[in-house]
Amino acid sequence: MISPPPHHDIYSIEDLAQLIHDLKCANNKARISVKLVAEVGVGTVAAGVAKAKADVILISGHDGGTAHRPCPASNTQAVPGN
Repeated sequence: MISPPPHHDIYSIEDLAQLIHDLKCANNKARISVKLVAEVGVGTVAAGVAKAKADVILISGHDGGTAHRPCPASNTQAVPGN
């Protein structure tokens, strides 16, 4: 699953399209999912993601809910299974 906001290599829909292409080339059986935040303009972004041939587009709540956290937080928090 690609969750673009925390990825500092993705600045445009073209960057995301290239990443999707690269992932599909690396594993042609993989299903590529892209998670987007429900905010103004998400439809335009989702259309671009669909044109980039993502297999799944997930639009999450307004707060994102990506579960992404910075590495330092990952190293200091105890979570079952970590």
